Amino acid sequence: MHDPLDDVLRLVAEGRLSPEDAAPIIDALASARTATARARAAADHARAAGRAVRDAGESVRDALRGGHPPEPPRPPTPPGPPRRLRVLVRDGGRIVVDLQLPGILAELAGAVPGIPADYVDRIREALRSGVRGPVVDVADEDGSGVTITID
Repeated sequence: MHDPLDDVLRLVAEGRLSPEDAAPIIDALASARTATARARAAADHARAAGRAVRDAGESVRDALRGGHPPEPPRPPTPPGPPRRLRVLVRDGGRIVVDLQLPGILAELAGAVPGIPADYVDRIREALRSGVRGPVVDVADEDGSGVTITID
């Protein structure tokens, strides 16, 4: 796929465009990418909201036919990247770790020592699919456990 940013950088490398002249072009390309990403996120959000309404209607119909009571519909995931990733570790009911990463760094959760690989896989899948809320919630009877939440 053709990338205009590569073209601008190539022109600078070849000396056909000065870095000073390239800076506003690069800024404009970055703004366009951000606007495109936001538009895609908003469209995804609208599709998710439509699916939630459709699924809620199907659950009500099933319940009226004698099935299970409907589950309350989940609110649609807000568009855009998550605001934060929170890792909460409890030992005997006492919080011993309360790590909060900005959402933009959530992909780096795999670099946090002590987080098992299967938890990292769950986090990455939740980030890819846009899930918000608890991703991992493990607890023992004594109040020890781990909760990983994306908001």
